[in-house]
Amino acid sequence: MTNTVKVAVIGAGMMGKNHIKTYQSLLGVELKGVYDIFEDAAKSAAEMFGIKAFSSMEEVAENVDAVSVVTTSVTHADVGEFFLKKGIHCLIEKPLATTEEECKRLIKAAKESGAVLLVGHIERFNPAVEQLSKILADNSKIRSLTAQRMSAASGRITDVDVAMDLMIHDVEVVQSLVKSKVVGVEAANVKTKDKPEGKDYISALISFENGVMANLSASRITQSRVRTLSVTTDEAYIDMDYIAQSIKVCTQGRSPYVNKDILPEWMNYGLKGCEEHLFIATGQPLAAEQKHFVDCILGRATPRINGENALEALKVIWEIQRKLGFC
Repeated sequence: MTNTVKVAVIGAGMMGKNHIKTYQSLLGVELKGVYDIFEDAAKSAAEMFGIKAFSSMEEVAENVDAVSVVTTSVTHADVGEFFLKKGIHCLIEKPLATTEEECKRLIKAAKESGAVLLVGHIERFNPAVEQLSKILADNSKIRSLTAQRMSAASGRITDVDVAMDLMIHDVEVVQSLVKSKVVGVEAANVKTKDKPEGKDYISALISFENGVMANLSASRITQSRVRTLSVTTDEAYIDMDYIAQSIKVCTQGRSPYVNKDILPEWMNYGLKGCEEHLFIATGQPLAAEQKHFVDCILGRATPRINGENALEALKVIWEIQRKLGFC
């Protein structure tokens, strides 16, 4: 393979168009076209971006090195397996698939063909998350994590509950930071007059083998957009904002300015509070994700989120759903 990777996008919906637009901005990528089972959707996207509308997945496979699979979740297994078995590298949007058996099929197909399988947990490419991963490289200092991912109703995704739609992002990020086996999951949901099934506001408490606890909440009925992750460690309290791509670190310690020989006793508090706002170079996570995908294809990197990582996050989501009686 040359240093130019030939790519196509499978799926011409909103997210598919985002993938197309972003690939066109990347160096080292030749975007060959788009395919969708709905021919009119593929043609519309092709005309919008000046690319080819493929007539079949077979035609795609004959012309590319890699694909982004941006189709409905229930089709990920069949579409991904088709390309992986042909040695076509796949970036598959989250969730990897809808069942454990389907996930294992994709993992197996990638291993047998040697094709790259990268799962699109895009928050791992958020510059703030990347910086937080470096700060928490020594995961033994982590004690607890609290994540909130709140928003109002959206017509973008209606076929899955909020845990599969939104909370899965934080589950995967938390697992990547804690690096320990999940040993317990508890869950509760909010039922309203308009949403009596309780699938649009879910909280989960996740326990890890190393003693760390994570408290996660996700909502599609909250009238404000919130995306935060807070971490309590042995040394600091760290507050990260996904949207602002910012990190604040709070610490306490003995003040170096206290001089007992000069200050009266009533002023000898001896403690100081420090709040640091870290400088983070902001970036576009999808562009970073696609660049990482290309680097993996060219052997410059290994997948940050492989099939096994994605499956472990899904197992937690499925357990939350089971606890709530959704499955």
